Amino acid sequence: MKKVQRTLAAALAAMMLMALAGCSKGDVTKEVDSGLSDLKAQAAEPAVEPQTETPAEPKTDAASEPASEPAAEPEPEATAEPAPASAPAENPDYPSAAGLNTQTLEAFGTDFTLVLNVTCPDQGWYKSASTSFGDLKLFPTDDPSHIFSGDPRITFELKSGLDKINYYYDNFENVEELTPRTIGGVEMAGRTYKNVGMWWTEYYGEMPTGGWLAIKISGVDIDPGTEGDTVLNSVTFG
Repeated sequence: MKKVQRTLAAALAAMMLMALAGCSKGDVTKEVDSGLSDLKAQAAEPAVEPQTETPAEPKTDAASEPASEPAAEPEPEATAEPAPASAPAENPDYPSAAGLNTQTLEAFGTDFTLVLNVTCPDQGWYKSASTSFGDLKLFPTDDPSHIFSGDPRITFELKSGLDKINYYYDNFENVEELTPRTIGGVEMAGRTYKNVGMWWTEYYGEMPTGGWLAIKISGVDIDPGTEGDTVLNSVTFG
């Protein structure tokens, strides 16, 4: 419609210009008729309205879409079982002392000997394989591969006399006497003291076969009912 109006306006403007320019009436009439003919032809054409493009909807291919799966239920958490306790590492220098242990003790520089029998619990006790000094050392520990000089122990030593047992007495600190204790049928004196940075409980007495036995305990509980107490109560002499 706007285009028709513009054409009509142009035709009228041309007629006015021609009239002013002195054109003949016939020429003006021709121009007007031509302009009107163009207007009628354009008016006869149907107006084309602009079409608004509708965005195409995405096609859904039902066959191509995977079927929805039900949500997987969480699996119950497995309860971790405690790992089995590993056996302690073997150490040939400190074999197991479980059960009965028989050791012949020797008093250095003399002919005095003493056959010692002592029974240890089935687990957790080890002994020194070295008997160069004619003694017996027992160690309660969970790891026999790491036994050091300051570790808990019970030591059985046979000496030639009481003077040898008291050889380092002047170095003892905080000495306290204990009530005598009968071990292996022999009544033995007792004392506690500190020596070389370790606390000791010691029982000592003269043996019927000769020599003096010293039992030194460090870091081992020997109260009634404890493993240390059971070890001392198991002692016999052969």
